[in-house]
Amino acid sequence: MDALGNELNRLLVGTYRAAGKIEEIMLDDLSGGRLSLSEMRLIECVGSGRRRGRTVTEISQELDITLPSVTAMVKRLTAKGYLVKQRASEDGRQVIIRLTDAGYQAYVGYLFAQRKMINAVRSSIQEGDVDVLLRSLKALNGFFSEKMEELR
Repeated sequence: MDALGNELNRLLVGTYRAAGKIEEIMLDDLSGGRLSLSEMRLIECVGSGRRRGRTVTEISQELDITLPSVTAMVKRLTAKGYLVKQRASEDGRQVIIRLTDAGYQAYVGYLFAQRKMINAVRSSIQEGDVDVLLRSLKALNGFFSEKMEELR
């Protein structure tokens, strides 16, 4: 690999690891170690469904994980008191997953922590660099999205 390739690799790997570690620490502080990152992502998915909640299929599709994995996680989070399952009133065959009060608190706390991190990043970037950063991140995101589709 050339110097640019080495630097890109170092920066990508370093950023990925640091962001993941920060997220783990934030989540540990928020939940007292009761939630894993994958469980929080599921809570976030359900929370983004507002009061309507989400079906297991919707969660599976949005998080790109298997139905049995979602079912197992929903069962764990229900036992922990973060989620509740209810039959849909319009179609009794369908189960709707909703946040409990504890789930909603975790969801809102997580969103707040994310916003704090984003605001800290924004304040560290000079005004003239914002457009370049956004273009670069969009290109990077597009690249990884295309690669994911190719690998499926």
